[in-house]
Amino acid sequence: MVRRALLRPGLLAGLFAAVLAASAAAQAPQVRVPVDQATIPQLEVAASQLAAAGRTAEALQLAEVLLLRDPKNPLAHFIVGQITFRAGNTETARRAARASFDSAETARQHYEAARLAAQVALADRRWFAAQYWARHTIQYAPDARHRAVAVEDFRHLRADNPWDGRLRFGIKPSDNVNGGADGRTNVIDGYDAVGWLSGDAMALRGVAATLNADVSYRLARDAASETRLGAVAYARAVELAGRPQMVPPYLPGTPAPDPVEIHNSEFSSAALGMMLVHARRLSADLTGRGQIEFGRSWQGGRPNYDYGQLRADLMRSLGRSTMLSFGASFERREWVDSSRDDFLRALNFGMSRGLAGGTLGFGVSASELDSSSAMARSWAVSGSVSYESGWTLGPVHLSLGAGLATTVYPDYSIAGMRPAGGRQDDMAWAELGLWSPKIGYAAFTPELKLQALGVTSNVSRFTRSEVSVALGWRSAF
Repeated sequence: MVRRALLRPGLLAGLFAAVLAASAAAQAPQVRVPVDQATIPQLEVAASQLAAAGRTAEALQLAEVLLLRDPKNPLAHFIVGQITFRAGNTETARRAARASFDSAETARQHYEAARLAAQVALADRRWFAAQYWARHTIQYAPDARHRAVAVEDFRHLRADNPWDGRLRFGIKPSDNVNGGADGRTNVIDGYDAVGWLSGDAMALRGVAATLNADVSYRLARDAASETRLGAVAYARAVELAGRPQMVPPYLPGTPAPDPVEIHNSEFSSAALGMMLVHARRLSADLTGRGQIEFGRSWQGGRPNYDYGQLRADLMRSLGRSTMLSFGASFERREWVDSSRDDFLRALNFGMSRGLAGGTLGFGVSASELDSSSAMARSWAVSGSVSYESGWTLGPVHLSLGAGLATTVYPDYSIAGMRPAGGRQDDMAWAELGLWSPKIGYAAFTPELKLQALGVTSNVSRFTRSEVSVALGWRSAF
């Protein structure tokens, strides 16, 4: 609400509002009504007319009268915000724009209030606030043309902001949150010996929550390049269902110990790192990106390994509907509680293409892990395909995804037993995504993913399956 100093009783006593009769046609004559006798709709029309005519002092007076009668009047707050913003009083304009948005009753009122709030935030160089309000203009845009303009405005704001950040959060109920085995026994192909798996190695039901976040600051930028310094964070927490228990390992012929509870923290993980990123436009259709990242990983609440990574990517556009991407990375891991060192090398290729009915994408990757631990040495290849449909089921949009992967551990063995060709894990997965751009907040919409995964292995400890429902948020544009 505007400060009470703007309301001077001496002026108000003689102030009359020129309004159109409420039910009259456009050509109906104007009538003059004393302010204290005017209805709220009449005051709204008069205040709007005065503001449009540049009679700001009188418009503010009427807006104050409206707010005295209806403290949650969105139009009155909007008029206060618009006039004080033009006068350079961004503090009052910011509060008024927020109040107008909070009290708005229609999509158009939300749109106009958010647009004003974004302008005020931009004037104050409050970049994230400006982006936040710009997302609301996308959410409440009255038509496709206004929405396209709002999306473009948001992208310009994001490009101008020296800070950049992303936050992704998801919750996934699953019948196998720990990646446990399907069966109790452990059998290696080609051998008659049978092992017995502990309770924490079996598939456990529960809910997993994941958080991915990154923030960066632009150090330098010119017409063709940009350099950023930032931080990345990842966390995964698990809540097991039913407080499962396991019997600790014991020697044959000795009494079995009492069961102990399997703790949620055993399956938690986290990572924290710093990164330096440089991107450069190499030609009109080719962009390069290099990244250096250092950090630490934790598993089960304990430090796992420190890592350093080098990564290079190329993105090439083929016309307006097709994008190609190429990537290569090298990562070194030094384990905290052992002398183990890992060297991970990876290559990937991807393509996305816009079609009349949606967007089609596919990707392939290959990696090799060289380790001082023979059991960890491996190589892997994978491929995936995705389709984001432009078709809808009512307000619901659909996406589909599927993939195959093979990982081979050539030196894997248990008690001298080594499967022919090494341990081989073959995985297949598929998912169905559902979301609705019309439902959400600030142009973020909830997304539901139905996921199924199956792994077969020549070491049965690693044969597993999982069915899950992932709940998260995605951008609506």
